[in-house]
Amino acid sequence: MILSVVLLLAGMLLIYLGAEGLVWGGSQMALKLRIAPIVIGLSVVAFGTSLPEFTVSLYSVLNGVNDIALGNIIGSNIANVSLILASSAVIFPVAVSYLKVRQDILLVIGITILFIALGLDGRLSRLDGGVLVIGICLYLYRLAISPTITGEVSPTQHPGGPARFIAAILSGLGALVMGTFLFTDSAVAIARYYHVSDLVIGATIVALGTSLPELATSLVAAFRKQSEIVLGNILGSNVFNLMAVMGIIPLVQPIDVPSNALYIQMPLMLGLTVVLLPMIKYQQGVKRYSGLVLLAVYAAFTIYMFNLDGLGVN
Repeated sequence: MILSVVLLLAGMLLIYLGAEGLVWGGSQMALKLRIAPIVIGLSVVAFGTSLPEFTVSLYSVLNGVNDIALGNIIGSNIANVSLILASSAVIFPVAVSYLKVRQDILLVIGITILFIALGLDGRLSRLDGGVLVIGICLYLYRLAISPTITGEVSPTQHPGGPARFIAAILSGLGALVMGTFLFTDSAVAIARYYHVSDLVIGATIVALGTSLPELATSLVAAFRKQSEIVLGNILGSNVFNLMAVMGIIPLVQPIDVPSNALYIQMPLMLGLTVVLLPMIKYQQGVKRYSGLVLLAVYAAFTIYMFNLDGLGVN
């Protein structure tokens, strides 16, 4: 148990260092290539921080633990909005233009609805996975034709060539993946010690563990007052989780969708995404009090999930 705690702390440190390198390298590449910071957040940063969800979920499915795999993705997307974006807003209010991000939010809402619709029959088949993979390819094409940065307030540019910034991104990704595995493995070991079910582990502990890269990345960006990267990271990560991770994994092995995930966790995931639209429209971002409300939602969700063991709900 002591070793698990030590590994958990080591994992958290690696995650922070990885996030620092990823945000710095991504911001500098955005300046060097004259790409809007939100595009970097929606692509490179989002894909990199979604790697832990992919690897952990794939490992779980291949070992016959579907509840951890699916709960990990849904729980991560819930945490992205109600924990990570909320925490960032509490530290420093997230200020973005509604007109600039409206299409991105509507797109994430549509993708979330599609994902839920594909799971209504209680299973994510290989055909469903193929649909989601095609979707992520179209999403990446949309990013490729996005306009470049024009007259926006940008992070301070540091000296160095693209190789230096790419090295920072790659080393950051490596530290993120390694740190996430250390954190998740040790957290699951502790949970097993206290006899917590796979469903709860997947939707809470593993989801939190694999979401730590997004949390660390967003907090670093929030401290640097880079609101576009904060929001872009959250939206992009949710897209990659639903379409890339949950698209590729069913191609390897179809996944059963438990009724609890279908009727409780998935609607909550959708509701948290939908609420971003009016929130950002009327606040031009996410204010501190909104962040506190979202944090309360995440706390209630976590308490509910741990109570599932006592209720015997599947």
